[in-house]
Amino acid sequence: MSFCPECGEENPEGSKFCRRCGINLVHETPDPEPKEQTTAKKVTVEDDRGPINPRPVNTSSTVNNNTNDDNDKWCWCCVCIVFLFIVFAILGH
Repeated sequence: MSFCPECGEENPEGSKFCRRCGINLVHETPDPEPKEQTTAKKVTVEDDRGPINPRPVNTSSTVNNNTNDDNDKWCWCCVCIVFLFIVFAILGH
């Protein structure tokens, strides 16, 4: 068993994080040799009319892309339903 240096919690041997405070229990030594850095290259695609400007691509991993317009439409539908319910409740009496 190992003890957390931060909170003193007893953790199972080989634990990477303290189960009480979440501090990192694995202290890695820095690499003696720095890793080789790579640089990105900017590529421009052209045809006979000039550079082609691609459309931006949405890289979010969510499937449901609700926009503010969709939320506004939903809100207005709810308001209309409540208004109609009130009108029918008053006219029904």
